[in-house]
Amino acid sequence: MISVVIPTYNAALYLPELILALRRQTVEHELIILDSESTDNTRLVLSLVDIPFVSISKTSFNHGATRNIGIELSKYETIVFLTQDALPTSDNTLENLIDSLYQNDNVAMAYGRQLPYPDTDIFGRFARYANYPSQSLLKNKAMIEQLGIKTCSCSNSFSVYRKSLLKEIGGFPSNTILGEDVSVAAQFILQGYTLAYSAEAQVLHSHNYSLSEEFRRYFDIGVFHRQQQLILQPFKKAETEGLRYVLEESKYLINMGAGGQIPMQYIRTIAKYMGYRAGWLYTYFPNWINKFLSMHRSFWN
Repeated sequence: MISVVIPTYNAALYLPELILALRRQTVEHELIILDSESTDNTRLVLSLVDIPFVSISKTSFNHGATRNIGIELSKYETIVFLTQDALPTSDNTLENLIDSLYQNDNVAMAYGRQLPYPDTDIFGRFARYANYPSQSLLKNKAMIEQLGIKTCSCSNSFSVYRKSLLKEIGGFPSNTILGEDVSVAAQFILQGYTLAYSAEAQVLHSHNYSLSEEFRRYFDIGVFHRQQQLILQPFKKAETEGLRYVLEESKYLINMGAGGQIPMQYIRTIAKYMGYRAGWLYTYFPNWINKFLSMHRSFWN
């Protein structure tokens, strides 16, 4: 048995298909839903299929603190984290992810491949292909020089942990705007543990971000990197990886016959960079400005 933890907010659109996919999984599991005062039919959907949920205040939601609640509620050593819009692509999706975690005793956490939904735009599709390649990988401290910040790159949209090791380092940080997964992964790496990326364990999960959403998302990433700079210091700066990403994205657009999108790509890149730099400097701004610029505005309450 394993525990599956899913934070939800206005998830009624996703839950029917997600619940069916989870019920078809080859691994038995308990399901822990943490709902942040949804205002749609999320709770009705859950009640109709007899799935209990734990209600948490919307204003107190935090990516790390909320998942720590899930850790405390879980009964089992193996904990899978999903987001409401991450849909398993096969019946053995969870089994493949767990096999990746337990392939050797030194693996502390594993995360799976995220594929784009069919309606994802070309920028969102490239983001998934660039960050979640077709080859599995084990990442450890010796690879920091080669991979830089990507050594601790991972995602709690679809991940699995050994609860004992997660609790050993104090769980997820409860005061970070996002990136609670990356913070924990960095700690595991620096303590000598291994992170597993499983290309065989797959979910559909992607976004179509507008220009303003890209700015706000990267503002929050900048805030996170500033907040967690001591933990992330041993890894290369994010800007180094960002330049490589832009070059690869341009090649992708050309190869896909979408070279006409390159001017928009550069505009989006400028928005991302400006957002990131503003986020890095957030301590110089009054709280109301940070809240206005952020995608996760409840964090600033």
